[in-house]
Amino acid sequence: MEARLSRAALVVAVFLSSCAVSLGASHRTENFIVTAPTQQLAQDVAETAESMRRDLAIEWLGHELGPWQDICPITVNVGTHLGAGGATSFMFENGRPFGWTMSIQGSRERILDSVLPHEITHTIFATHFGRPLPRWADEGACTTVEDISERQKQHNMLYEFLTTHRGIAFNEMFAMTEYPSDVLPLYSQGYSLARYFIAQGGKRKFVEYVGDGMKWNNWTRATQQHYGYRSLSDLQVTWLDWVRRGSPALPAQQTLVAQEQPPAEAALVAVAAEDTQQTAPITQLASATITEATSTEEDLSSTAGGWYSRVRDETIASRNNVKQASFSNEATIATPATEVATASQTVSRPQPVGRPGQIILEWSRPATASQNQAAPTPQHRLIPGFRGTLWR
Repeated sequence: MEARLSRAALVVAVFLSSCAVSLGASHRTENFIVTAPTQQLAQDVAETAESMRRDLAIEWLGHELGPWQDICPITVNVGTHLGAGGATSFMFENGRPFGWTMSIQGSRERILDSVLPHEITHTIFATHFGRPLPRWADEGACTTVEDISERQKQHNMLYEFLTTHRGIAFNEMFAMTEYPSDVLPLYSQGYSLARYFIAQGGKRKFVEYVGDGMKWNNWTRATQQHYGYRSLSDLQVTWLDWVRRGSPALPAQQTLVAQEQPPAEAALVAVAAEDTQQTAPITQLASATITEATSTEEDLSSTAGGWYSRVRDETIASRNNVKQASFSNEATIATPATEVATASQTVSRPQPVGRPGQIILEWSRPATASQNQAAPTPQHRLIPGFRGTLWR
């Protein structure tokens, strides 16, 4: 009897699920098919996705993308009670992405002005590069196309992370190909660094830089050639100084060149940028710290001898023409010279702290990973203030 009731309950559940799906609406364009609660929303998202795919590709690459061989399905979950977030999954085969799957959620406004452009930019990069990007560059650049309200949250959270020992040393961040367990600092720090680079040469130069960094397997060389920084240490020092000043806009013509002035001595003009109009500089926050990967045991009650102290001293010393100290283990950050024929990739846009709702996050590892290498145990962390689940 109980077995028959269980089977009956299962049939009812499947029937109700089928009904729920059938009540949804869909709209198809050349590259997307969107499923949403209403026909109008499905059409709006699909047409916006196509226009963003065209316009953002021109903005980042200088040209439109050709049609994809595989259409990209987009599932939309809309509601003012939902936090803005999304995830896009795909695989690479011989430099071509395929198997697109995109899920987006949030209010209608945030879906169209933040989540969708973020996820579309992921697909543009995947199509252009034909391989996974370093996480900081991928997520950081994709965040720059979001609405100012979302970017401001990342800007504000960066200060919190830098003052609570949750920052990521550049020698570690540049090597990341997977999401860390503490993922939100990667988004905020990657966004800030992407902004910093883009301010010094634009989006297309940033794309060239990322491409060369991956091609050469040497981020120090790429950073020096494209932006003039002698090392990732120099980049880290001047970037933090820029953040302490409130991340001001840079002069339009300011592009650092290796043969010109040392980057640490370059003038950072305090012109208010749109991202920082409501944010004061953090020069007074003397406890700001980015903890190096090798310094996880540092006493969190004091910054003496910490990363910030060295950065502060190096910045002052550079202005007095004193030789700066350098970080160890950052001379060359290697990325795989060649990729496997087929690898899975999932990118996501998490919901910022302080806004109730779900957050959608996904992690994936290449399908052809060595069987002899034990896969790390997934570490999922529910961020305080979130309501919902972490999807994997």
